Amino acid sequence: MEAKVIPEKLDDCIKLLVENRLEDTKAYDGCETCYGSVDREKSIVTIWSQWSTVEHFEKYFDWRKERGDFSELSSFFTEEPKMATSEVFF
Repeated sequence: MEAKVIPEKLDDCIKLLVENRLEDTKAYDGCETCYGSVDREKSIVTIWSQWSTVEHFEKYFDWRKERGDFSELSSFFTEEPKMATSEVFF
Protein backbone atom coordinates (compact mmCIF):
# COMPACT_ATOMS: atom_id res chain seq x y z
CA MET A 1 0.00 0.00 0.00
CA GLU A 2 1.22 3.46 -0.86
CA ALA A 3 -0.64 6.42 0.60
CA LYS A 4 -0.22 10.16 0.23
CA VAL A 5 -0.70 11.62 3.68
CA ILE A 6 -1.86 15.10 4.65
CA PRO A 7 1.51 16.66 5.55
CA GLU A 8 0.31 18.01 8.91
CA LYS A 9 -0.89 14.51 9.85
CA LEU A 10 2.18 12.56 8.72
CA ASP A 11 3.72 12.06 12.17
CA ASP A 12 0.36 11.03 13.67
CA CYS A 13 -0.18 8.55 10.82
CA ILE A 14 3.23 6.98 11.36
CA LYS A 15 2.62 6.82 15.10
CA LEU A 16 -0.71 5.04 14.58
CA LEU A 17 0.85 2.53 12.20
CA VAL A 18 3.83 1.81 14.45
CA GLU A 19 1.97 1.68 17.76
CA ASN A 20 -1.32 0.09 16.70
CA ARG A 21 -1.26 -1.51 13.27
CA LEU A 22 1.99 -3.00 11.99
CA GLU A 23 2.63 -5.24 14.99
CA ASP A 24 -0.91 -6.65 14.60
CA THR A 25 -0.17 -7.28 10.95
CA LYS A 26 3.11 -9.06 11.70
CA ALA A 27 1.38 -11.23 14.29
CA TYR A 28 -1.54 -12.16 12.02
CA ASP A 29 -1.67 -15.76 10.85
CA GLY A 30 0.15 -16.11 7.53
CA CYS A 31 2.07 -12.83 7.60
CA GLU A 32 5.69 -13.61 6.84
CA THR A 33 6.97 -10.03 7.00
CA CYS A 34 5.73 -6.45 7.12
CA TYR A 35 7.62 -3.19 6.70
CA GLY A 36 6.70 0.46 6.69
CA SER A 37 8.62 3.34 5.15
CA VAL A 38 8.11 7.05 4.66
CA ASP A 39 9.12 9.67 2.10
CA ARG A 40 8.86 12.81 4.22
CA GLU A 41 9.46 15.18 1.28
CA LYS A 42 6.45 13.82 -0.61
CA SER A 43 4.47 12.87 2.52
CA ILE A 44 4.04 9.28 1.34
CA VAL A 45 3.79 6.21 3.57
CA THR A 46 4.41 2.78 2.07
CA ILE A 47 3.59 -0.58 3.67
CA TRP A 48 4.98 -3.83 2.29
CA SER A 49 3.83 -7.20 3.54
CA GLN A 50 4.44 -10.75 2.44
CA TRP A 51 1.91 -13.53 3.06
CA SER A 52 2.23 -17.30 2.99
CA THR A 53 -0.89 -17.56 0.77
CA VAL A 54 -3.37 -15.29 -0.95
CA GLU A 55 -6.06 -16.74 1.30
CA HIS A 56 -4.17 -15.61 4.42
CA PHE A 57 -3.94 -12.08 3.02
CA GLU A 58 -7.63 -12.01 2.07
CA LYS A 59 -8.64 -13.17 5.56
CA TYR A 60 -6.42 -10.46 7.09
CA PHE A 61 -7.78 -7.79 4.74
CA ASP A 62 -11.38 -8.72 5.62
CA TRP A 63 -10.50 -8.59 9.33
CA ARG A 64 -9.09 -5.07 8.93
CA LYS A 65 -12.22 -3.94 7.06
CA GLU A 66 -14.53 -5.41 9.74
CA ARG A 67 -12.61 -3.60 12.50
CA GLY A 68 -12.88 -0.26 10.68
CA ASP A 69 -9.12 0.18 10.48
CA PHE A 70 -9.16 1.39 6.88
CA SER A 71 -11.77 4.02 7.65
CA GLU A 72 -9.63 5.33 10.49
CA LEU A 73 -6.47 5.40 8.36
CA SER A 74 -8.20 7.09 5.44
CA SER A 75 -8.68 10.21 7.59
CA PHE A 76 -4.92 10.77 7.20
CA PHE A 77 -4.85 10.41 3.39
CA THR A 78 -5.25 13.03 0.69
CA GLU A 79 -6.51 10.39 -1.80
CA GLU A 80 -7.26 6.69 -2.05
CA PRO A 81 -4.14 4.64 -1.31
CA LYS A 82 -2.58 2.62 -4.10
CA MET A 83 -2.77 -1.12 -3.54
CA ALA A 84 -0.80 -3.69 -5.48
CA THR A 85 -0.25 -7.40 -5.15
CA SER A 86 2.47 -9.43 -6.77
CA GLU A 87 4.16 -12.79 -6.54
CA VAL A 88 7.75 -13.07 -5.33
CA PHE A 89 9.95 -14.81 -7.87
CA PHE A 90 13.44 -14.46 -6.36
